[in-house]
Amino acid sequence: MNMKDVKYIPFSAVSLQEKVDDITRYLRLSAEFGCGKEGGRIFDDFKEDIDRRIQEFQELVLIQKDEQEPDDLESIRALRPDGPRRITTGLPKDYFQRLRGAFYGRMAGCTLGAALEFQSIDSMKSWAEYFGDDFPLTDYWSRINHPMDTHYITGKKIDLTKGHMDAVPPDDDTIYTLLGLLTLEEHGLDFTQEDMASVWKKYLPIEDEQGNRGCYWGERKMMQNFQKGMDLPEAGISGNPNLQNIAGWTRADAYGYVCPGWPEKAAEMAYRDCSVNHRRNGVYGSMFMAAAIAAAFVVDDPMEAVKIGLTEIPENCLFAEGIRWALENKSNNYREAADKTWNIYGGMFNGSAVTNAIHVVMGLDIGQKDFTKTIGETIAMSGDNDCTGATVGSIVGAVIGKEQIPANWTNPFQGRMHIYLKGMPEYLDIEDVCSRFEAIAQTVGEL
Repeated sequence: MNMKDVKYIPFSAVSLQEKVDDITRYLRLSAEFGCGKEGGRIFDDFKEDIDRRIQEFQELVLIQKDEQEPDDLESIRALRPDGPRRITTGLPKDYFQRLRGAFYGRMAGCTLGAALEFQSIDSMKSWAEYFGDDFPLTDYWSRINHPMDTHYITGKKIDLTKGHMDAVPPDDDTIYTLLGLLTLEEHGLDFTQEDMASVWKKYLPIEDEQGNRGCYWGERKMMQNFQKGMDLPEAGISGNPNLQNIAGWTRADAYGYVCPGWPEKAAEMAYRDCSVNHRRNGVYGSMFMAAAIAAAFVVDDPMEAVKIGLTEIPENCLFAEGIRWALENKSNNYREAADKTWNIYGGMFNGSAVTNAIHVVMGLDIGQKDFTKTIGETIAMSGDNDCTGATVGSIVGAVIGKEQIPANWTNPFQGRMHIYLKGMPEYLDIEDVCSRFEAIAQTVGEL
């Protein structure tokens, strides 16, 4: 699939929402006019019709085939360009320093982006100017809207701001990195998708009693399907329109961390993880990011890691086309990068795997090896910018190591993570978590 072949059907999200609002208001009005029972029947018919349309969409997309975008690993590998596959054996001498750079980099980028996630560039810029913050950001936000609202079950929004942290604030994009670690610890490098599902069921809450969510999008849908008694593969795909969205590659870092210098192995594990509830370019995105992170541990240029990542996915898929486009269309700053991206990819969902990966690549290129500039420019591009901030921080952090990350990004965490996984302590020691990754990487390096 190439972008020139994608023909989006125009629609108005505002108009659709207005019609849903009309339905719910008529439901209330029917009760007030004394015909609530009949109104309820019409509303039930409306919900059933929506479910039927969703099922039609699901069946439509799943039967489509594209030679250049297969779903099975063997076919994916057959379409890869030439690549190093494995760059080195054993652990790099500076692995632990680079690992800490990648891990702290991910935590910092996620925390910075989470404060104004999905806000437009103009909205973020205005917010920064009003409170006297630099834009792009050079430190954590000084203020956040609704500061005392809950943030991922155990945290508060204010935890994301400068002067109010006592740990890495809880977030689904940091939790996914821990779930990858737990899967590898409990089931080994050859974990199955059923193994992975068992870990998610054991540790990941969908929401707490107050309705504060622990996961969103396709991950939430999969967990809900598990609760309904569905098994894989149905549970990952049923009612899930997020097959090519970003969430798959936000789960990739753990596999890159334990495979330094072995991008092919990292991509293989990312494939098993992501294809649970993604397809095509959602999966390729995860394989690309895992491979790029694995490569970042043994190269001195983030852009070289990006290019190696491209060698682990189908050469002519939509995702690879987007990454090559980003490499060829360099930008000087966040605004130029975002404008270029949306001029080409304007029909895509703002949470797509492709557009957000383009932001990561452009952010790495603009920032080079300057950590602050890299995460600041990337997050300023908008989109799903806690995810992009986390991944770009992971890649540049792996290249430069923790000592090259300015202390204002790491010291506020006080060496610990605030989490919300079931049956686990509310706080984890970061050095301990990194040591656990290192233990697994040691076994991988011996293969």
